[in-house]
Amino acid sequence: MFKIPHQNPQGNMQIQQKDSRSNQINQDLYNSISTGMTYAEVRAIIGWDGVLIYQNEINFAGGKIREKIYQWNNYDIYSTDNESQTVDDPNPYWSITLQFQNDILIHKASFNLNP
Repeated sequence: MFKIPHQNPQGNMQIQQKDSRSNQINQDLYNSISTGMTYAEVRAIIGWDGVLIYQNEINFAGGKIREKIYQWNNYDIYSTDNESQTVDDPNPYWSITLQFQNDILIHKASFNLNP
């Protein structure tokens, strides 16, 4: 049998609602990201972590290449609130995809970003 410890419901927990429209990546923000940046630098510009969609490690005589591809899109923002997207949303879907090798950005691509 499991015993659940008593929790104090009057703690200092605060819930903040995120304004999803302020978290969109626009073309200017995307243009400020350039090859040669680290993941940490890109994350600092964007403001949140991307979703790791691919990773691979290649061993060769000269060392290792660690490749990772991350994607940021409006589904990251709306993942817990499907009602946030409406027909009158000016940009119903956007995304950026960034490819890193050994933590250095080597390629970037975008889709449907607002100006």
